[in-house]
Amino acid sequence: MPPKTFREAESIYDRATNLEFVADFESAFHLYLEATDAFLHLSRSATATPAFQAQCKASAAKAIQRAEKIRKASKTPGAQISVVAAPIDSFGSEYQAYVLRKSSTVNNVRYPLWKEPVPLPLKPGTHYSDPNGQPSPPLPKTTSSTTITWKRPSFDIFTFFELSLTLTPSDINQTFTGDCSVCASVAVCIQHNQRFNSRLLSSSLFPGNQPGRYDLKAYLNGDCRRVPIDDLLPFDDSGRPVGVSSGGKAFAWPALIEKAYLKLMGGYDFPGSNSSVDLRILTGWIPEHIELQSTSFERERTWERLANGFRNGHCVVTTGTDTKTLLKIEGVKLLPGHDYAVVGIRETESERWFTLVNSTVPVTSSSFHAERENRSSPNNSRLLDMRWDSICATFEGIYTSWDPGLFQYDAIHHDVWKPSDTDDKVQTSVRHLRLRYECQMSPDRGGGTLDMSKDVWVLLTRHLSHTRRGAEYISLAVHPEDEDDWRDIWVRTGNTEGPYTTSPYVLVKTKVGEGFPTLPSPSVSRPKISGALSIFASYDGPFDDVFFTVNVYCGADVKASWDGDSGIEDLISPRGSGFSIKVDGTLTTKNAGGNHTHPTYMLNPQWHLRIYDENASSSGVGAFTSGGKASPLKGFVENSKIVAVGEKNKTGQKSVVVLSAQGPREVPLNVTAVWSSGKRIFELAQKEVVASSGAYTYGRARAAEDMASGDYTVILSAFEPQIHLGQFTLKVESSRKVDLTPIPQEGAGMYARVSKGEW
Repeated sequence: MPPKTFREAESIYDRATNLEFVADFESAFHLYLEATDAFLHLSRSATATPAFQAQCKASAAKAIQRAEKIRKASKTPGAQISVVAAPIDSFGSEYQAYVLRKSSTVNNVRYPLWKEPVPLPLKPGTHYSDPNGQPSPPLPKTTSSTTITWKRPSFDIFTFFELSLTLTPSDINQTFTGDCSVCASVAVCIQHNQRFNSRLLSSSLFPGNQPGRYDLKAYLNGDCRRVPIDDLLPFDDSGRPVGVSSGGKAFAWPALIEKAYLKLMGGYDFPGSNSSVDLRILTGWIPEHIELQSTSFERERTWERLANGFRNGHCVVTTGTDTKTLLKIEGVKLLPGHDYAVVGIRETESERWFTLVNSTVPVTSSSFHAERENRSSPNNSRLLDMRWDSICATFEGIYTSWDPGLFQYDAIHHDVWKPSDTDDKVQTSVRHLRLRYECQMSPDRGGGTLDMSKDVWVLLTRHLSHTRRGAEYISLAVHPEDEDDWRDIWVRTGNTEGPYTTSPYVLVKTKVGEGFPTLPSPSVSRPKISGALSIFASYDGPFDDVFFTVNVYCGADVKASWDGDSGIEDLISPRGSGFSIKVDGTLTTKNAGGNHTHPTYMLNPQWHLRIYDENASSSGVGAFTSGGKASPLKGFVENSKIVAVGEKNKTGQKSVVVLSAQGPREVPLNVTAVWSSGKRIFELAQKEVVASSGAYTYGRARAAEDMASGDYTVILSAFEPQIHLGQFTLKVESSRKVDLTPIPQEGAGMYARVSKGEW
């Protein structure tokens, strides 16, 4: 229980000092940490004055300095001090609250959680003025204007809410700023409001507790937060709005929402985004970026998903061009690097169509009437009908936001990447989480690819602290932990790798229970299968202590929860017996032989992996300490003869082995284990491959397999020889004892002598 008074916290500090004086350093260390927590707890009290807060923080700093000195002393060679820090429960409520609290500041402005009480105004009844000032506006590029004026609307802003359905997507006009994604976001939400009376987006803006104050409920950095603004809006010296406008209609709420969002993003000189990113913050809907030019793009499946989701109001859609687009489609020139709102998705007997809105074209009365009739017209250049094939061939991506209400169950975890805590910078930028799930098998719903009852969507969010800093990359991988032969039919493993991206969001989708025999009718007893997914959240960037959130959304047949016992070094069986060996190396021009189609494949780094019998000994480093368990995935079917997954491991026939490699984010990697006598492999034969990470993936590779005792050769390769280079870390984890020995290249250690002559 935290102390109630400053004196109680001081008493803890005094006890720590006395213990340090009598050389009981371990007890002193833990009391200093307890004192630090006590002082910080008091500093966050709602009744604490600024002076008291400063006093508590100073005392906390003094206590943590003493603890740090003891910790450093314990690391000195030959030191008689032994300090073991208490393990942090990263799944505990206190730690989760700590991460959310530390993520409250963006661009040096604190945005409190929505559930926190709002302080009373210092001068009740006076008009609110934002203490953080107005967001920095850009100078309009299309005029010679140099003056920006902040004006208050002349009407009651909230009178429009009851009439908001009269606003149409074609009313939204982008004026001077580069926030086309925000304008497109507003347009698609207005269209959703028209069709489903959903109040999507407009319901995110609330009147504040003071005249002239409005609060945006923004889903930011893992939770809903409060973004306060005043009611002043920017205009140029000609009286035209700077930012989104509603044409001739007197609706101010789009401009106010834009102002609050751009305040978060650092100002009206917004560098640009995409609508799925914007709408994640503005509405909390799930962002999905579909890369139309990717080799993994599935045209027919994507059309079916989008058309069904749009028709039923489950998603809103925008589409964007890249910066090099200079094309005319249907007689209209497409703008490079521009986001278009999608207000119609329909299929006729002969063709499939998207209807787009271009927010940069000035609003006219003819465009309004054409939009009301849901058609294009010669006088309405704001609306554009495009064939689906043209969309796929022309645009860079489709930005979709999905309603989280589609999913019946969810799980959330907040955490931090700490790459500076250890010399092994590659491994510490990866956080491993383990998700247990239970899937209730049900009769076929007949939805085909549209059936989401067994879907598991995993969303990684990098918390924003400074919106304009760059060189930050994140990636997400989701792997089933089923190491039995049933894996291929129980978990669809396609599309479980998210590439490294500078976007703050990465979404990976998978299904569980796929391929299981379909139940003939609802009257048949519904069996269950249970299992686990390994989730790897990766960060590559120059900054330390980067916070993140992982959201898991589950379909109606799936329930999931976090395994709090898992960790980054516990990949085989949580709390189970196992061994781990790690080696570091570098791919250079001498040993980067490329993929197996190249004759230089034999040059790649190779190791002799020996897996011992259960009772054998080796030099492998034990990673886990408690008794052995079965494989993490345990499947069962009531009243059936299906053997439980992991039963094979219980018999002692094979060992669960995980091979994982980590390298530079721009280097595609593969790790392969080959049945051999532990000798160097010169040519890869597919029939001899025991385990492989499959297709080359940027920055990492992972292979998991049940492997019998014996000798193997492990090969780490990058895709292109002598081009993909850089440092790497290879880790072998096994449920049995193992040895890993490097295999020297052919001719290594031999002297080279060149003789020159002449014929």
